[in-house]
Amino acid sequence: MSAEQAWQDLQRIRVPQERVYDEVEKRASGDPRATYAMTATVWVFLVAMGLDIPKWGLWLLLVGYFAAMGALVVAYSRRTRVQLHRSRYSWRSGATFVAGGVISGGTVVLSGRLVDALALPYGSVIQATLWAASFLLFVGPANRWAVSPLRRRGARTLDERADR
Repeated sequence: MSAEQAWQDLQRIRVPQERVYDEVEKRASGDPRATYAMTATVWVFLVAMGLDIPKWGLWLLLVGYFAAMGALVVAYSRRTRVQLHRSRYSWRSGATFVAGGVISGGTVVLSGRLVDALALPYGSVIQATLWAASFLLFVGPANRWAVSPLRRRGARTLDERADR
């Protein structure tokens, strides 16, 4: 096989792969509807948790919350059909998940303590709004950071194959 033929074969493989990585990056940074829907669901849940409701109302709220989150997961997971072999999730995805949990939980706990210490009226609304703001500020950059090395990893894999 000549070097020219090998180069043409490599380019024929690389172009569709670049389209796949473009789609993955677009999914990570675009279409904020899932993020806003989840934020609204959690905001309503946090506000309702601050209300003085009976025990059966609390259980009903929890069932409704999990049903709404499950519906969001089902609806938005069906849209992403792009699957990359062993490259969809990296250590960055796990780090982003853990950091999001720490930031979300920390915001809820710290804002709850602040509201209790200051005896603010409508404390659950303030707590939920602070959580929503911190979540929305975190999720966009974190998703882009978690997905950004996928293109480089795929290019490195192609280069390693070309060296053989």
